[in-house]
Amino acid sequence: MEVSRPNLSQYPGRYVALDFVTDEVLTDAATMIEIIGIVRSRGLKASFVRAPHEDEPVLVGLG
Repeated sequence: MEVSRPNLSQYPGRYVALDFVTDEVLTDAATMIEIIGIVRSRGLKASFVRAPHEDEPVLVGLG
């Protein structure tokens, strides 16, 4: 099984909704509350994550 990594470089610091199947970016928003509202109102089957800035360290584990 190959792990896909969507290219989120266009959305630094923003929350993005990713399609469950294709990992395609469906929409983005400035805050978690906004992205939840968009996903719910459009009935999207999506997960959401915050896209890191290019120079932001990667969080691994609980620190």
